[in-house]
Amino acid sequence: MKSKNKIMDSFEEFIALPLSILKNRIIQITGFRSDFISSKSINVELTDDKININVINSESAYNLLSSVIYKRQMLKKQALKEKQAQTAV
Repeated sequence: MKSKNKIMDSFEEFIALPLSILKNRIIQITGFRSDFISSKSINVELTDDKININVINSESAYNLLSSVIYKRQMLKKQALKEKQAQTAV
C-alpha cells in the first residue's frame, strides 16, 4: 500500500531490506537542492560496501536522516567505550 507521502514510502522500502544487507556498510547521505527539479525525492543506492542516500529538495528529510545516523554512531562509540572499560577491569 503506497501512502501519499513519498518519503514514508522510501523509508518503508529501506526498512523492508534485511538488516544483514545494511550491516557493516558505510552510509552516506547527500542533500541536493535544485531549482530545475520541483519534486522532492529520496533515492537509495546499494553497493557492495556502501549505501548512498540522495535527498532532493527536502531539507527536513535530510536533517532527519543525518541526525539518525549521527545518533547511531554516538551509540556505537558509547557501547565500545563501555565494553573497553569492562575489559580493563
